Amino acid sequence: MRGRRLGLSLVVAIALPAVGCGSSSPPPPASVPVAATPSTPSVSTTTPPPPPTTTPPPTTTATTTQTSPAVKTTTTSVTTPTTAPVTPAPSGLSAATGYSSYDDCQGDCSGSVPASLRRPLELPTGGSGGSCAVSGATSAVSYVGPAVGPGPVYAAQPTPFAVTSFIDSVWDGGNVTWVAAPGYSGPVLIRGGEVGGSGSVGFGEGHVPEDELQLLVPSTQSSGEPAGAREWPSFTRVRSAGCYAYQVDGTNFTELIVFQATA
Repeated sequence: MRGRRLGLSLVVAIALPAVGCGSSSPPPPASVPVAATPSTPSVSTTTPPPPPTTTPPPTTTATTTQTSPAVKTTTTSVTTPTTAPVTPAPSGLSAATGYSSYDDCQGDCSGSVPASLRRPLELPTGGSGGSCAVSGATSAVSYVGPAVGPGPVYAAQPTPFAVTSFIDSVWDGGNVTWVAAPGYSGPVLIRGGEVGGSGSVGFGEGHVPEDELQLLVPSTQSSGEPAGAREWPSFTRVRSAGCYAYQVDGTNFTELIVFQATA
């Protein structure tokens, strides 16, 4: 009997710790769901950032659209000033090709006058009864002798202007010294024609004169010439006596000089 009780108490004593271990094991399952659930949504929340990459394209497109109309507007306003198109040289004359066409070109003779100097040629139509209203003489450039013109560029030539024949050429001519007064240092374009007629004015000493003078770098200097003045000796050529006019264009002026050519 005593031995059976001892055996039973041993069984109960072994069973009790087993129950105690079982009661401590339930807490772990409760902590597992709490830790596992929050971590999953936090990963999926970081995916939205990619959409910002779609914003730059609209900015670039807007800039391009704004630039092109501005360029078109500028081009339109620059191409429509009072600039005359380059026309072929009149019959019997050769076309000047730039500053280097000038007979006495010295120094920097590359390039040509800017297009803005090519204003329409607007010569006088002639006086009543065929009179020639020649430009008055000026003392503004007295250091080169008699000169005509309102300035700032003058034609140093006598009035009337006597022309003589050139060997083997149908174009007569005479000496003219072009003078730019101090204060104007820009390019000069000189063209001409007959007043009230269709005759042409040529320039230079060649067998075939040129249709215009393009001047920039001076080629000579007179005694008593003030600082800043410029001079260009040349020849004016005509095919017959008559009333003629020069149109002289600079960067900020246009002037007309009328002269009478006599044989």
